[in-house]
Amino acid sequence: MREGSELEWFALALLGMIFYSVAGLLDKYLLSSYASDSNVYIVCQILASQIFTIPVFLISGADFIYPQSLLALLFGSLQIFPCFFYMKALSVEEISKVSALEYAYPLFVFIGSALLLGEVLEIRHCVGGLLLLVGTLLISYKKNSSGKIHLYSNGFNNNSSISKPFDRFINELSPAVKPFLSYWVLTAVYYLSLKYLLISLDEWNLYVWSSLGSLIAILPLMSIPSIRSEVKSFFCSNGRAVGALISEETFQFLGIIFSIFAYAIGSVSLVSSIGALQPIMTVLLILGLSVLAPKMARAIDEKTDWCSLKQKGISFIAVAIGIYCVS
Repeated sequence: MREGSELEWFALALLGMIFYSVAGLLDKYLLSSYASDSNVYIVCQILASQIFTIPVFLISGADFIYPQSLLALLFGSLQIFPCFFYMKALSVEEISKVSALEYAYPLFVFIGSALLLGEVLEIRHCVGGLLLLVGTLLISYKKNSSGKIHLYSNGFNNNSSISKPFDRFINELSPAVKPFLSYWVLTAVYYLSLKYLLISLDEWNLYVWSSLGSLIAILPLMSIPSIRSEVKSFFCSNGRAVGALISEETFQFLGIIFSIFAYAIGSVSLVSSIGALQPIMTVLLILGLSVLAPKMARAIDEKTDWCSLKQKGISFIAVAIGIYCVS
Protein backbone atom coordinates (compact mmCIF):
# COMPACT_ATOMS: atom_id res chain seq x y z
CA MET A 1 0.00 0.00 0.00
CA ARG A 2 1.35 3.41 -0.91
CA GLU A 3 0.60 6.83 0.49
CA GLY A 4 -0.82 9.68 -1.55
CA SER A 5 -1.95 13.24 -1.15
CA GLU A 6 -5.52 14.14 -0.25
CA LEU A 7 -6.01 15.64 -3.71
CA GLU A 8 -4.78 12.45 -5.38
CA TRP A 9 -7.14 10.03 -3.66
CA PHE A 10 -10.03 12.48 -4.05
CA ALA A 11 -9.44 12.81 -7.81
CA LEU A 12 -9.19 9.03 -8.22
CA ALA A 13 -12.36 8.44 -6.17
CA LEU A 14 -14.24 11.15 -8.08
CA LEU A 15 -13.27 9.71 -11.48
CA GLY A 16 -14.21 6.24 -10.27
CA MET A 17 -17.63 7.55 -9.21
CA ILE A 18 -18.20 9.15 -12.64
CA PHE A 19 -17.30 5.95 -14.48
CA TYR A 20 -19.55 3.91 -12.17
CA SER A 21 -22.41 6.35 -12.89
CA VAL A 22 -22.12 5.82 -16.65
CA ALA A 23 -21.90 2.04 -16.14
CA GLY A 24 -25.04 2.15 -13.97
CA LEU A 25 -26.99 3.95 -16.69
CA LEU A 26 -25.94 1.33 -19.22
CA ASP A 27 -26.95 -1.41 -16.76
CA LYS A 28 -30.44 0.06 -16.51
CA TYR A 29 -30.65 0.48 -20.29
CA LEU A 30 -29.63 -3.14 -20.93
CA LEU A 31 -31.97 -4.53 -18.26
CA SER A 32 -34.85 -2.50 -19.67
CA SER A 33 -34.21 -3.28 -23.33
CA TYR A 34 -32.34 -6.55 -23.75
CA ALA A 35 -31.93 -8.60 -20.55
CA SER A 36 -35.02 -8.88 -18.37
CA ASP A 37 -33.46 -11.64 -16.23
CA SER A 38 -30.96 -9.99 -13.89
CA ASN A 39 -29.20 -13.31 -13.15
CA VAL A 40 -28.51 -13.87 -16.84
CA TYR A 41 -27.29 -10.30 -17.17
CA ILE A 42 -24.80 -10.73 -14.30
CA VAL A 43 -23.35 -13.82 -16.00
CA CYS A 44 -23.03 -11.83 -19.25
CA GLN A 45 -21.29 -9.03 -17.33
CA ILE A 46 -18.70 -11.31 -15.76
CA LEU A 47 -17.95 -13.01 -19.07
CA ALA A 48 -17.58 -9.66 -20.83
CA SER A 49 -15.31 -8.33 -18.06
CA GLN A 50 -12.70 -10.94 -18.97
CA ILE A 51 -11.93 -8.77 -22.03
CA PHE A 52 -10.10 -6.50 -19.57
CA THR A 53 -8.90 -9.09 -17.06
CA ILE A 54 -6.90 -11.11 -19.60
CA PRO A 55 -4.81 -8.13 -20.88
CA VAL A 56 -4.16 -6.96 -17.31
CA PHE A 57 -2.96 -10.46 -16.42
CA LEU A 58 -0.72 -10.68 -19.50
CA ILE A 59 0.82 -7.25 -18.91
CA SER A 60 1.04 -7.08 -15.10
CA GLY A 61 0.92 -10.73 -14.17
CA ALA A 62 -0.64 -12.10 -10.99
CA ASP A 63 1.83 -12.89 -8.22
CA PHE A 64 0.53 -15.45 -5.77
CA ILE A 65 0.90 -14.22 -2.19
CA TYR A 66 -0.41 -16.55 0.50
CA PRO A 67 -2.98 -16.07 1.95
CA GLN A 68 -3.85 -12.66 0.44
CA SER A 69 -4.31 -13.95 -3.11
CA LEU A 70 -6.69 -16.64 -1.88
CA LEU A 71 -8.61 -14.05 0.13
CA ALA A 72 -8.86 -11.80 -2.93
CA LEU A 73 -10.17 -14.80 -4.87
CA LEU A 74 -12.69 -15.51 -2.13
CA PHE A 75 -13.93 -11.95 -1.79
CA GLY A 76 -14.13 -11.60 -5.57
CA SER A 77 -16.48 -14.60 -5.51
CA LEU A 78 -18.52 -13.24 -2.61
CA GLN A 79 -18.89 -9.84 -4.30
CA ILE A 80 -21.18 -11.49 -6.84
CA PHE A 81 -23.90 -11.81 -4.20
CA PRO A 82 -24.35 -8.03 -3.69
CA CYS A 83 -24.61 -7.79 -7.50
CA PHE A 84 -27.74 -9.95 -7.44
CA PHE A 85 -29.38 -7.62 -4.91
CA TYR A 86 -28.28 -4.53 -6.88
CA MET A 87 -29.61 -5.81 -10.21
CA LYS A 88 -32.87 -6.89 -8.60
CA ALA A 89 -33.34 -3.38 -7.22
CA LEU A 90 -32.36 -1.84 -10.56
CA SER A 91 -35.05 -3.84 -12.33
CA VAL A 92 -37.84 -2.35 -10.17
CA GLU A 93 -36.68 1.21 -9.51
CA GLU A 94 -35.20 4.32 -11.16
CA ILE A 95 -31.42 4.33 -11.53
CA SER A 96 -30.95 7.57 -9.54
CA LYS A 97 -32.89 6.13 -6.60
CA VAL A 98 -31.01 2.84 -6.79
CA SER A 99 -27.72 4.78 -6.79
CA ALA A 100 -28.82 6.73 -3.73
CA LEU A 101 -29.87 3.58 -1.92
CA GLU A 102 -26.63 1.88 -2.90
CA TYR A 103 -24.54 4.46 -1.06
CA ALA A 104 -26.01 3.86 2.35
CA TYR A 105 -23.30 1.22 2.76
CA PRO A 106 -20.71 3.83 3.91
CA LEU A 107 -22.58 3.84 7.22
CA PHE A 108 -21.49 0.24 7.72
CA VAL A 109 -18.02 1.07 6.38
CA PHE A 110 -17.65 3.87 8.95
CA ILE A 111 -18.52 1.50 11.80
CA GLY A 112 -16.33 -1.30 10.48
CA SER A 113 -13.35 0.97 9.79
CA ALA A 114 -13.46 2.25 13.37
CA LEU A 115 -13.78 -1.21 14.90
CA LEU A 116 -11.48 -3.19 12.60
CA LEU A 117 -9.01 -0.75 11.05
CA GLY A 118 -8.64 1.71 13.93
CA GLU A 119 -9.77 4.74 11.92
CA VAL A 120 -10.90 7.58 14.20
CA LEU A 121 -14.43 8.88 13.58
CA GLU A 122 -15.25 12.29 14.97
CA ILE A 123 -18.69 13.68 15.81
CA ARG A 124 -18.95 15.35 12.40
CA HIS A 125 -18.32 11.97 10.74
CA CYS A 126 -21.27 10.52 12.67
CA VAL A 127 -23.45 13.50 11.72
CA GLY A 128 -22.40 13.04 8.10
CA GLY A 129 -23.29 9.36 8.23
CA LEU A 130 -26.69 10.23 9.67
CA LEU A 131 -27.30 12.71 6.85
CA LEU A 132 -26.35 10.07 4.29
CA LEU A 133 -29.00 7.83 5.86
CA VAL A 134 -31.60 10.63 5.87
CA GLY A 135 -30.90 11.39 2.20
CA THR A 136 -31.23 7.71 1.35
CA LEU A 137 -34.58 7.40 3.12
CA LEU A 138 -35.91 10.59 1.52
CA ILE A 139 -35.21 9.40 -2.00
CA SER A 140 -36.64 5.95 -1.32
CA TYR A 141 -40.12 7.36 -0.67
CA LYS A 142 -42.48 7.38 -3.61
CA LYS A 143 -45.40 9.73 -4.07
CA ASN A 144 -48.42 9.33 -6.28
CA SER A 145 -49.78 12.07 -8.52
CA SER A 146 -51.76 13.62 -5.65
CA GLY A 147 -48.56 14.16 -3.70
CA LYS A 148 -49.42 11.57 -1.06
CA ILE A 149 -47.01 8.85 -0.08
CA HIS A 150 -47.71 5.71 -2.06
CA LEU A 151 -47.89 2.48 -0.04
CA TYR A 152 -46.37 -0.54 -1.73
CA SER A 153 -48.35 -3.67 -1.10
CA ASN A 154 -45.45 -6.09 -0.45
CA GLY A 155 -47.98 -8.76 0.45
CA PHE A 156 -50.50 -6.34 2.02
CA ASN A 157 -53.71 -5.11 0.46
CA ASN A 158 -53.37 -1.39 -0.33
CA ASN A 159 -56.82 -0.78 1.17
CA SER A 160 -56.06 -2.56 4.41
CA SER A 161 -55.00 -0.58 7.44
CA ILE A 162 -51.48 -1.02 8.79
CA SER A 163 -51.61 -0.67 12.51
CA LYS A 164 -47.95 -0.83 13.37
CA PRO A 165 -45.92 2.35 12.65
CA PHE A 166 -42.85 0.34 11.66
CA ASP A 167 -44.85 -1.71 9.13
CA ARG A 168 -46.27 1.51 7.70
CA PHE A 169 -42.79 3.01 7.48
CA ILE A 170 -41.35 -0.03 5.67
CA ASN A 171 -44.24 -0.19 3.19
CA GLU A 172 -43.88 3.49 2.35
CA LEU A 173 -40.34 2.88 1.11
CA SER A 174 -39.34 1.95 -2.40
CA PRO A 175 -39.48 -1.80 -3.17
CA ALA A 176 -35.75 -1.49 -3.93
CA VAL A 177 -34.98 -1.03 -0.22
CA LYS A 178 -35.52 -4.68 0.71
CA PRO A 179 -32.87 -6.07 -1.69
CA PHE A 180 -30.43 -3.46 -0.41
CA LEU A 181 -30.57 -4.56 3.23
CA SER A 182 -28.22 -7.44 2.43
CA TYR A 183 -26.31 -5.43 -0.18
CA TRP A 184 -25.19 -2.79 2.34
CA VAL A 185 -23.66 -5.27 4.76
CA LEU A 186 -21.97 -7.41 2.10
CA THR A 187 -20.57 -4.39 0.25
CA ALA A 188 -19.20 -2.84 3.45
CA VAL A 189 -17.46 -6.13 4.26
CA TYR A 190 -16.00 -6.20 0.74
CA TYR A 191 -14.54 -2.70 0.89
CA LEU A 192 -13.12 -3.19 4.37
CA SER A 193 -11.48 -6.39 3.11
CA LEU A 194 -10.24 -4.48 0.07
CA LYS A 195 -8.39 -2.02 2.28
CA TYR A 196 -6.83 -4.87 4.25
CA LEU A 197 -5.74 -6.78 1.12
CA LEU A 198 -4.13 -3.67 -0.40
CA ILE A 199 -1.60 -3.71 2.45
CA SER A 200 0.04 -6.77 0.85
CA LEU A 201 -1.25 -6.86 -2.74
CA ASP A 202 -0.72 -4.21 -5.39
CA GLU A 203 -3.75 -2.79 -7.19
CA TRP A 204 -3.41 -4.83 -10.40
CA ASN A 205 -2.88 -8.11 -8.56
CA LEU A 206 -5.97 -7.45 -6.49
CA TYR A 207 -8.03 -6.76 -9.62
CA VAL A 208 -6.91 -9.96 -11.37
CA TRP A 209 -7.51 -12.27 -8.40
CA SER A 210 -10.88 -10.67 -7.61
CA SER A 211 -11.98 -10.92 -11.23
CA LEU A 212 -10.98 -14.58 -11.33
CA GLY A 213 -13.01 -15.14 -8.17
CA SER A 214 -16.07 -13.57 -9.82
CA LEU A 215 -15.63 -15.82 -12.85
CA ILE A 216 -15.50 -18.90 -10.61
CA ALA A 217 -18.65 -17.74 -8.78
CA ILE A 218 -20.81 -17.73 -11.93
CA LEU A 219 -19.83 -21.28 -12.98
CA PRO A 220 -22.73 -22.85 -11.00
CA LEU A 221 -25.15 -20.53 -12.83
CA MET A 222 -23.64 -21.50 -16.18
CA SER A 223 -24.43 -25.14 -15.36
CA ILE A 224 -28.18 -24.33 -15.49
CA PRO A 225 -29.37 -25.06 -19.07
CA SER A 226 -31.92 -22.21 -19.20
CA ILE A 227 -29.40 -19.60 -18.09
CA ARG A 228 -26.73 -20.97 -20.40
CA SER A 229 -29.18 -20.79 -23.31
CA GLU A 230 -30.19 -17.20 -22.52
CA VAL A 231 -26.55 -16.11 -22.19
CA LYS A 232 -25.77 -17.63 -25.58
CA SER A 233 -28.82 -15.91 -27.06
CA PHE A 234 -27.75 -12.54 -25.62
CA PHE A 235 -24.30 -12.68 -27.21
CA CYS A 236 -25.44 -14.14 -30.55
CA SER A 237 -28.74 -12.43 -31.33
CA ASN A 238 -28.13 -8.69 -30.97
CA GLY A 239 -24.92 -6.88 -31.84
CA ARG A 240 -26.19 -3.61 -30.35
CA ALA A 241 -26.77 -5.27 -26.98
CA VAL A 242 -23.28 -6.76 -27.00
CA GLY A 243 -21.80 -3.37 -27.94
CA ALA A 244 -23.68 -1.70 -25.08
CA LEU A 245 -22.50 -4.41 -22.67
CA ILE A 246 -18.85 -3.97 -23.71
CA SER A 247 -19.25 -0.21 -23.25
CA GLU A 248 -20.76 -0.81 -19.80
CA GLU A 249 -17.90 -3.10 -18.83
CA THR A 250 -15.37 -0.54 -20.09
CA PHE A 251 -16.75 2.08 -17.73
CA GLN A 252 -17.13 -0.52 -14.97
CA PHE A 253 -13.48 -1.53 -15.39
CA LEU A 254 -12.35 2.10 -15.20
CA GLY A 255 -14.52 2.65 -12.12
CA ILE A 256 -13.05 -0.42 -10.40
CA ILE A 257 -9.43 0.49 -11.21
CA PHE A 258 -9.72 4.14 -10.16
CA SER A 259 -11.55 3.12 -6.97
CA ILE A 260 -8.95 0.48 -6.07
CA PHE A 261 -6.14 3.01 -6.45
CA ALA A 262 -8.14 5.52 -4.37
CA TYR A 263 -8.64 2.94 -1.59
CA ALA A 264 -4.93 2.11 -1.73
CA ILE A 265 -3.87 5.64 -0.78
CA GLY A 266 -6.91 7.09 1.01
CA SER A 267 -9.11 6.40 4.02
CA VAL A 268 -11.68 3.69 3.35
CA SER A 269 -14.39 5.82 4.98
CA LEU A 270 -13.62 8.96 2.98
CA VAL A 271 -13.21 7.20 -0.37
CA SER A 272 -16.54 5.39 0.17
CA SER A 273 -18.26 8.69 0.93
CA ILE A 274 -17.31 10.16 -2.47
CA GLY A 275 -19.44 7.49 -4.11
CA ALA A 276 -22.50 9.07 -2.52
CA LEU A 277 -22.27 11.72 -5.24
CA GLN A 278 -23.26 9.11 -7.81
CA PRO A 279 -27.04 9.77 -7.67
CA ILE A 280 -26.43 13.45 -8.49
CA MET A 281 -24.13 12.53 -11.37
CA THR A 282 -26.69 9.99 -12.58
CA VAL A 283 -29.49 12.57 -12.81
CA LEU A 284 -27.18 15.02 -14.62
CA LEU A 285 -26.23 12.32 -17.13
CA ILE A 286 -29.87 11.42 -17.71
CA LEU A 287 -30.77 15.08 -18.32
CA GLY A 288 -27.95 15.19 -20.86
CA LEU A 289 -29.17 11.97 -22.49
CA SER A 290 -32.69 13.36 -22.81
CA VAL A 291 -31.23 15.99 -25.15
CA LEU A 292 -28.51 13.97 -26.94
CA ALA A 293 -30.09 10.48 -27.01
CA PRO A 294 -33.81 10.77 -26.13
CA LYS A 295 -34.60 7.18 -27.20
CA MET A 296 -32.06 5.78 -24.76
CA ALA A 297 -33.26 8.16 -22.04
CA ARG A 298 -36.83 6.87 -22.49
CA ALA A 299 -35.61 3.26 -22.19
CA ILE A 300 -33.91 4.11 -18.89
CA ASP A 301 -37.28 5.46 -17.70
CA GLU A 302 -36.08 8.05 -15.20
CA LYS A 303 -38.64 10.54 -13.91
CA THR A 304 -37.48 14.10 -14.54
CA ASP A 305 -40.66 16.05 -13.79
CA TRP A 306 -40.48 18.94 -11.36
CA CYS A 307 -41.96 17.04 -8.40
CA SER A 308 -39.55 14.12 -8.82
CA LEU A 309 -36.54 16.37 -9.29
CA LYS A 310 -37.50 18.37 -6.19
CA GLN A 311 -37.68 15.20 -4.07
CA LYS A 312 -34.38 13.97 -5.45
CA GLY A 313 -32.79 17.40 -5.04
CA ILE A 314 -33.65 17.59 -1.33
CA SER A 315 -32.24 14.13 -0.70
CA PHE A 316 -29.12 14.90 -2.74
CA ILE A 317 -28.51 18.05 -0.67
CA ALA A 318 -28.67 15.94 2.50
CA VAL A 319 -26.20 13.51 0.92
CA ALA A 320 -23.86 16.33 -0.18
CA ILE A 321 -23.79 17.83 3.32
CA GLY A 322 -23.19 14.34 4.71
CA ILE A 323 -20.21 13.91 2.39
CA TYR A 324 -18.81 17.27 3.50
CA CYS A 325 -19.09 16.23 7.15
CA VAL A 326 -17.37 12.88 6.72
CA SER A 327 -14.58 14.16 4.44
